[in-house]
Amino acid sequence: MENLDLYLKNLTGKDEKKAQEAADYLVNQADLQLFKMLVEKSDYLFDFVRNNVCKRIEKAVSKNNFMNIIKFFDLYSVYYDDLFASILAKHANEDVTDEIFKLLEKGTDAQKTYAAKYFYYIPDTVALEPLNKYAFCDDEYLSYNAAETLGQMRDDISFDIALENLVLEDDFEQLKAVKFFTAYGKNYPFKEIFEAMKKSKMPENIAGQIPYMESLLVLLNSEYKAETLIVIDNILSGFGEILPLADIFQFELYEVFEYLININKSQNEYSGKIAEIILNALTKFNMFCENQEYIFDEDKNTKNEIFAVAELLKNQPNDFWEKQKEYVLSELYSTDDRILSVLPLLVEFNLAESIPHLKELLKSNNEIIICEVLNTLKQFNALNDINLDEIINKITNPNIKAIIENLNK
Repeated sequence: MENLDLYLKNLTGKDEKKAQEAADYLVNQADLQLFKMLVEKSDYLFDFVRNNVCKRIEKAVSKNNFMNIIKFFDLYSVYYDDLFASILAKHANEDVTDEIFKLLEKGTDAQKTYAAKYFYYIPDTVALEPLNKYAFCDDEYLSYNAAETLGQMRDDISFDIALENLVLEDDFEQLKAVKFFTAYGKNYPFKEIFEAMKKSKMPENIAGQIPYMESLLVLLNSEYKAETLIVIDNILSGFGEILPLADIFQFELYEVFEYLININKSQNEYSGKIAEIILNALTKFNMFCENQEYIFDEDKNTKNEIFAVAELLKNQPNDFWEKQKEYVLSELYSTDDRILSVLPLLVEFNLAESIPHLKELLKSNNEIIICEVLNTLKQFNALNDINLDEIINKITNPNIKAIIENLNK
């Protein structure tokens, strides 16, 4: 074990001669234990160190030992699947492809995942049937590699299956379909994806996939501007809980908020929704910065970007924020879904001037609106002159009725 520890230290170290000797040992001996140690350490390595390791492993491979790479298929690592697949593809022949196809069909999930990546480089149609099967499996890495390879092969069958799955009532199958399109990498059916997101009970998860298909800034300047605002809203809702904080760069949140701030300095078609997003962002990023437990485990770059976004928002002048609050109040005259989304902000920013109109909304035929408005009024301590018994008698949904009855206690 001491020798393996030394090999690992050298493999990831700065001394190029010792590092290459360690890489040569790894490949020539096909030492799975050393590779396991490398995989376990790789999460904590800087990108440039992992890149150096990959270059050294690639340099260690020759026409005499390249088949040893297949022995590492027993242990999957997202950091090395592309490396191994590209190495084997360089030495590909019929025997190599046959060997890897056997693993794709009957291997472990780890072996199948590497094999799926191999066929990205060697797009042999013999692999289509198992790839189609794995593209919607529960193993996240296997399904991603299978879908990515199918995209490279421009397979229409899997694309059509994913399109059909977007309209299923099963939220998990819908999410698998969205993740398929992310990996497939082309011809994104945004209209269908947005519709699925709006109906899903997991909208944050679906929204978090969309920036991996197209930049939110590009979508904001497309025919999907209204839908993209809902995407941003959902991302913000799930950010730091469902969606990792490190995705702040992929989501381009600094640039997105900067863009939204600039266009909402004057009233426009989407002022209310944008104001809701910006005010929610102000609250959420202040929370991140004031409570270090949210960002304690994040790397330096992520922390700096979070603080930068918080500063961007806090540095807007008071008259800008007053205008955003006015826009949010105007949403109370909009559609039911937009009313529901701004109710928490009324309390968060103490917009008590909303109380008279909230009471008018109690005349709504939408029982969910009535329930949520009553809950908002309670937080304003403004239920005194409201006849809850009269409202309760008109409610037909027993769950909503129970919630309102509890407000009266």
